[in-house]
Amino acid sequence: MAKLHHTYKMVIAAALMVTSSALSFKAEEVSVTGKLNGKDGTTIRLSYNYAGRDVMDSVMLKANSFTFRHHFPEPVICTLSNSANAQIKIFVAENTAIQVSGNLEQFVGMKIAHAIQDSIYHQFSNASGILSGNYRKKLKETGGTLKDTTNVVYRSYQQAKDSLLRSFVVEHRSSTAAALAIIDSYVTNANRSRAAISYALLSDKGRKTVYARRIKQFIDTEKSIAPGKTAPDFVLLDADGKEVRLSDYRGKYVLLDFWASWCPPCRAEHPLLKKINQQLGDKMVFLGLSMDASSSAWKQAVAVDGLTWQQVNDPRSTNGSVADSYGVKSLPFNCIVDPQGKIVATKLRGQQLTSFLSELFRMSLSE
Repeated sequence: MAKLHHTYKMVIAAALMVTSSALSFKAEEVSVTGKLNGKDGTTIRLSYNYAGRDVMDSVMLKANSFTFRHHFPEPVICTLSNSANAQIKIFVAENTAIQVSGNLEQFVGMKIAHAIQDSIYHQFSNASGILSGNYRKKLKETGGTLKDTTNVVYRSYQQAKDSLLRSFVVEHRSSTAAALAIIDSYVTNANRSRAAISYALLSDKGRKTVYARRIKQFIDTEKSIAPGKTAPDFVLLDADGKEVRLSDYRGKYVLLDFWASWCPPCRAEHPLLKKINQQLGDKMVFLGLSMDASSSAWKQAVAVDGLTWQQVNDPRSTNGSVADSYGVKSLPFNCIVDPQGKIVATKLRGQQLTSFLSELFRMSLSE
């Protein structure tokens, strides 16, 4: 479950508090019951994101027990957190009588029972983890590196991964777990051709899950952000909490720069962007889209790097709807939009970016 933990831990930071009474679920409610050794009064929170909506519920631990009464729209990746420590537990929740057990001090290691899709997903993640471990061991034996994707060790590993995923998806083609396995393998690691092959193996029912729809969006995005297409609009908040929309800049050329404080190549590009921004003046608007889950880390990086143009933040990072609409699964990424809102170029860096903008504005730009 390591990938799920890494990929979705920012859900807590982005979640909007929704009280139990506001959820208004009745007859179809199910229980998530916990037996958890810990101090009475500790707050236990349950949260997830569904169709762009953040949902959070909370209860108090009493006599080492807690119970949520809830209705899940479909099997969803869910996060349990607590007020005693920073540990979280990620699992696939659904409308079954789920039971959780463990110790508050080892929250991340809690056991989950009767969550069917979670159990199925673990079959894949465990097998995938074994493959990855064997691959790293073989690399060490042969003196290879993770960056080298041309050697025979990597090719053998990739074939084994493809085979594992294919078998798993074929066996569970109608399940949420199959879609999550595809996301782990070829969406998070951004391989559209392999994602498309795997997606085609899903049943009609399997393609209706919220995660399968994300896969389809990822597959189709390459065409939807091609030059000539209208740039997807979005609304994000700036450092003062003010809403900023891409459509606010209609009538101007816009350089969208997707970056994050934790992305060294992104920040290495900032000195060049600062020079280009100064040279272009009012010919082009720069708009930085931070993919930081941490607001403080984002703001500190803006200050340290001396970024003077408009900055907004999406705390859901590359798992958010904005990144999804632009197909951004790795950073850095940029997109140039013309005054009519049409995309004219993407993924330009360094000399390529300088040359393109020099030609676009018919002026000499120095690096």
